[in-house]
Amino acid sequence: MILRRTLRPALLALAVLAAQASIAGSAAAEPRQIGALHFDAPEGWRAKSVTSGLVLEKQFPADAENKKGAAMIHVLGPFAEPQAAFDRNFETTVGMIEGFAEEDPLLKAAGTTSNGHRIRSDYRCCASIGNVSAGLRTVGIASPRNQAFFSLIDFQLRDERQDEVEAAFASMVRSVRLEPADKPFALVPASGDGGLDGVFTHLDTGVMPNAFGGTDFYSDSKITVFDPSGLFSTELPEAGDIQAHCRATPTDCGLYKVSGGGFFGGARQIEMREVADEFGTLEAETKPLEQSSGGLTIDGTVHARVPPPPAGTPFEGTWRYFYASSGMMAASSGSIAVERILTLSRNGRFERSGFTGASATGDAGGGTSGVTVSNQRPAASGRYRVDGYAIELTGDDGRTERLSLFAPDEGSDDLLVIGGNNYLKAEDEKAPSGGSSSSSTSSTPKRPRS
Repeated sequence: MILRRTLRPALLALAVLAAQASIAGSAAAEPRQIGALHFDAPEGWRAKSVTSGLVLEKQFPADAENKKGAAMIHVLGPFAEPQAAFDRNFETTVGMIEGFAEEDPLLKAAGTTSNGHRIRSDYRCCASIGNVSAGLRTVGIASPRNQAFFSLIDFQLRDERQDEVEAAFASMVRSVRLEPADKPFALVPASGDGGLDGVFTHLDTGVMPNAFGGTDFYSDSKITVFDPSGLFSTELPEAGDIQAHCRATPTDCGLYKVSGGGFFGGARQIEMREVADEFGTLEAETKPLEQSSGGLTIDGTVHARVPPPPAGTPFEGTWRYFYASSGMMAASSGSIAVERILTLSRNGRFERSGFTGASATGDAGGGTSGVTVSNQRPAASGRYRVDGYAIELTGDDGRTERLSLFAPDEGSDDLLVIGGNNYLKAEDEKAPSGGSSSSSTSSTPKRPRS
C-alpha cells in the first residue's frame, strides 16, 4: 500500500526529531501546499520537509511552573487512494508512532467536513517517548480523490501551553483544502436548508460521573436557536447575531434542513448537522419533526417556544444559582460548591455576590492529608437592562457585562437561565402559579460555566 510504504520512514524521522527536540528551518506562518493539499500552517512553528509531508515543531522552555516541553505536528499526504482504504490508513497513521496503538482513544469523532469530505479524529494518552510523557491527536480527511493525515504529539505540556498547541492544530485542520473547489471550514447554509425560526427549550435530566469518583444528577433547560437561513445554535447569541456567534464559536452551532410534510411530502423530518469538535467535524442526524403553534416535537421530545422578554422588562426579586459536586475514590475524596446570588429591582438596579469552595483529602504515605480553599466573590452593584434574550449589567465602576437570558416557563420568572446557568427565585418570592420546570431544576443545577 502506498501509505504504508511512504509513512514509515516519515514517522521514523519524526521520532528522531522528537529525541533531538530541535528542527532547523524557518518560522511557518504562511499558507502551505503539498501537491493537491493546501492548509495554513500555525504562526511561530518551525518547519522541515520530510518524506511524504511536513513536520512543524514548537518548543517551550522550562519555567517556575512547567518543565521543558515541545509539540510536533506531522502532515502526511496527499495520497491518491480510494475512500475504502481511509479507515485502514488512519489506523496505520496511529500505529506508526510507537506506544499509541495500544492506547484506547479517550476522545473520537467521525463525520464530514464543511466541504463534504470524510473526517475522522481521535486523542490518545499517554505514551512514553524517550522517557517523556506524550499525547497524540490524529486527524484524517478524505475527499473522493485524495487523503491526508495530521498528527499532533505534545511532550510534557499542560494547562495554557497544551491549550495553545491544541488550538493551533485545530485551526490548521479547519483550513485544509484537498480539492480545487474547497474552502476553509465555514458554516454556510446550502440551498434548501432552513425552514424554522425562533428559540426553543426542553428539559434534559440525567446522571453523570464527576471528577471525584461520584455521580451528579443534572437538570438543564436546553436551548436551540433556529435561524431561517439554516443555521442553528445550542447557545443564545449574547449579541443577538447568530451568524457572528457561529463564526466565533462554531462548536455551539450547526446546519439544519426541514423536509417532508404535506399531502405528498411524506413524514416531516429535520436533518441536523452539528459541529462536533474543534476540527470542524459535522455529525448528521435525521429525526422526525412535528410543528405546532406552541413549539416543536423533535424525535418525541417537546421543545417549547420561548419568546424574548419585552425590551426593558423589569424584574423584582432574588435568584440563586448553586452547584455542588462530591465523591470518594479508594484513597481520596473531594468536593466543590459554587453559589451565585443575583438581586434585581424594578428600579433597574442589581446586586450580586457569591462564593466558591473546594476541599480534598488523600492518603499521603501512610497518613491522611487534606486541603480546603474558599473564595468569597466581592459584592457588586449597578444598573441592568433587558435587551432581547440578554441582560446587560453595568456596574457602578463602569464595567459592563452582557449575559444571555431566558425564562423556560412562559409567564413565570421562578427560573431564569442566565449565562447558561439555572437561577432559581427565592421561595418566599415565587408566584403561586410557578412553572413545573423550575421545581425539577432546583435540586441540582448544571456545572458552572465560569
